[in-house]
Amino acid sequence: MDIFEILNNRARDLEPLITGYLKEGRPENLMDAVRHYPMAGGKRMRPVVAMVVADAVGGKGKDAAPFGAALELVHNFTLVHDDLMDNDDTRRGLPAVHVKWDMPTAVLAGDALFAKAFEVLAELEVSDDKLRRLLKLTAQSVWILAEGQQLDTNYENNPNITVEDYLTMVEKKTSVLFAAAAAGGAIIGGANEKQVCDLYDYANMLGIAFQLWDDVIGLTGDESITGKPVGSDIRNGKRTAIVIKALSKGGRGHPKYDELLNVLGNQDASDEEVRRAIDILRELGGVSYATELAERYVKSAKEKLSSLPDSKHKEFLVALADFAVARSY
Repeated sequence: MDIFEILNNRARDLEPLITGYLKEGRPENLMDAVRHYPMAGGKRMRPVVAMVVADAVGGKGKDAAPFGAALELVHNFTLVHDDLMDNDDTRRGLPAVHVKWDMPTAVLAGDALFAKAFEVLAELEVSDDKLRRLLKLTAQSVWILAEGQQLDTNYENNPNITVEDYLTMVEKKTSVLFAAAAAGGAIIGGANEKQVCDLYDYANMLGIAFQLWDDVIGLTGDESITGKPVGSDIRNGKRTAIVIKALSKGGRGHPKYDELLNVLGNQDASDEEVRRAIDILRELGGVSYATELAERYVKSAKEKLSSLPDSKHKEFLVALADFAVARSY
């Protein structure tokens, strides 16, 4: 199964739906900022997951497409605000919204995307019971996401957090929308409760693996492919699983420990200093640890698919989990 081709085809099919929700609105500079990330493309994994899950449980994937599109708008809202908080200058190879426009416009663009997502949800063609359940699922997910974003901010430059702390933050900040997509697609597709729960867990673990691998390629990837500055997490002082593991192995007083700490959170660090910090993270085993941890989460995620009947859609979900730790972007 060519997961890249299927993802690209699904994403291309979703483009008119997602961008169609953003055609109208004023003033024009705000709307340009609102459209900036959604129209830049992306993997569209959340709506794709929602659609494939609906198919996998015996429903129709197209019925879950608007729900998935709403989650994609929520996701893009978080990207706008995330880049603002992290002071990242680029996203998907483009200037970040707050760079191309300004901070107030970026805040408003994020707010507008969030509002549009719930307008889309309110128009879902599902039963009243399912609609209430989907609205609650989405609202709770955004609440959890906010908790995760705050934890991410709290953990910057905090030397005392553990890998378990970090994974909790990732689950709240990143995985929750994957999990909502899978559970929502299952609900729309008519799944039983065990399947809904299993698919939520599948996507939750997929999201954690996805973020762990993002951390890896954020240090080792090609900026022209990832669309984000290599090493930006180091300058921002992010305590990723990679950093936490490396620091625990180096130990206080270790020369590489001190050298790494001098770069972490240093916005003025030179490119050479950042490259050296990345080398240290490799040498101390942080990169290999995060890679192996991501692979373990993928294995657990695939085990959660056992409640689904065999189908090409189930095969896709298995392949998607493998893709999470094999991609270069």
